[in-house]
Amino acid sequence: MNTKKNMKIKICGQNNPRIIEHCLNLPIDYQGLIFYEKSPRNISVDTLKIIKQYYSQFNNKFVGVFVNPTLHEIEEKLNIFDFHTIQLHGSEDQKFINEVKSKFQKQIFKTLSPEALIENNFSNVDYFLIEGKPEKNEQPGGNNKTWNWSEFSNPKKLPFILSGGLNESNVLNAINLTGADFVDINSGVEEKKGEKNLSLIDRLISSLKLNEKL
Repeated sequence: MNTKKNMKIKICGQNNPRIIEHCLNLPIDYQGLIFYEKSPRNISVDTLKIIKQYYSQFNNKFVGVFVNPTLHEIEEKLNIFDFHTIQLHGSEDQKFINEVKSKFQKQIFKTLSPEALIENNFSNVDYFLIEGKPEKNEQPGGNNKTWNWSEFSNPKKLPFILSGGLNESNVLNAINLTGADFVDINSGVEEKKGEKNLSLIDRLISSLKLNEKL
């Protein structure tokens, strides 16, 4: 079972500078920084300042992840560290997406459920991050929750990122079923919620790269 050549990889929920530095030395395209206080992966202002101090030259590899933010909240974080991409992970509408694009001129990822991808008419979005819709008692994202990849449909051929419960044991099958060329990994490389594991990251990246199509 092979993956596509030049598979893009995002490791989300990064909040440990040591893990971040390790990932900067791996073939990982993006690292997600979550700005959502209810999340166990929420990144503190102090940690964000450390990232700016040591890794500002790699800002094109970082994504700021927000859940129903205000423009001011996004601007506050960008004033500390000028990350390359803004990910909107809540119920943000087209008007807000347009405002974000106009004000910050950043690449935008927008999270949708597989069903919403089919129906959506969003513009000003560079990639749609697809994951199962959380239950009422669940946080948005990072729930180690898979969805039915075999029923995935993308009739409009929109650029998408495959997400939701991906790990070393299932990621290749998920890619094969959906045709994804971009994956987002979060809980699948954690030893416990909010704490990334270097060995799990290394093994997953090795598995993806070893299986790339020639």
